[in-house]
Amino acid sequence: MAHTPTSSPQPTSAPTASPPPQQLVWTTVGAGPSRQIIDEWTRYARRPAIVRRVNSWAFMPRRVEHLDEVLELAGFGRAIDDTDGDQFLWHLVREAEHDEVAARIVLHRMMPSIMNMARRRSRVFQGGLEMAINDAVGTAWMIIRTFPHQRRPRKIAANIAKDTEYYAFVRQHRLKRVKEQQVGDEILRGVFEYPQTHGDSEDFDNAMAEAEESGVKAHHIELLNRLANGEHSRDIAAAEGVSPRTVRQHRKDAVDEVRRVLLNN
Repeated sequence: MAHTPTSSPQPTSAPTASPPPQQLVWTTVGAGPSRQIIDEWTRYARRPAIVRRVNSWAFMPRRVEHLDEVLELAGFGRAIDDTDGDQFLWHLVREAEHDEVAARIVLHRMMPSIMNMARRRSRVFQGGLEMAINDAVGTAWMIIRTFPHQRRPRKIAANIAKDTEYYAFVRQHRLKRVKEQQVGDEILRGVFEYPQTHGDSEDFDNAMAEAEESGVKAHHIELLNRLANGEHSRDIAAAEGVSPRTVRQHRKDAVDEVRRVLLNN
């Protein structure tokens, strides 16, 4: 969790605050959601019954005495491309589907990312920082408990953070915008026919992830991804051995299915 200065004045000669010894996720604020989460973890992480339960998991590589050790095994503080931490976090997320202890550990593993996104979004979020934190934490919990670990077995931390930010802060704005504007097939064809800009690409990826998780056919997702990446329908038709008219019909079917799923969710 990123350092947040306290409101009390500090002498100019004072050194930068450091985390308490052997505490991975920390804050210097005296109150609010972040303080509450840290305090709860401090009590939770040493409970003998919780530690015994964690040590009973078959995927644990060694016994631990404190849950901060599990955070480290899950890649906390490691390089972004740490495959061992990513694989261990995948096991945790799979366990979190039916085990609240595992879910609580994953949530704390994600807290620095959650707090950073809440601070960033709070500038324009109704209710300010505290409401942004509450929404982000609640959303992250639901994402963790329902994460599609079989379909998305890699980059677990990055995907949880991305999904949390999308569902907590982006999706509602998108749905509101969609409801306010009638989008015709011609506009949709333009969206899916030409390469996306960076900002559009992120929205598109989020929409495709949500559509896939909601049951949109895999070949529809693949076709829309190919079109968004710059392939022309004529080239796709030639590669697949079908007519361009068939590809255009498949594109229309795919757009209709994605639009229906996103508006119904």
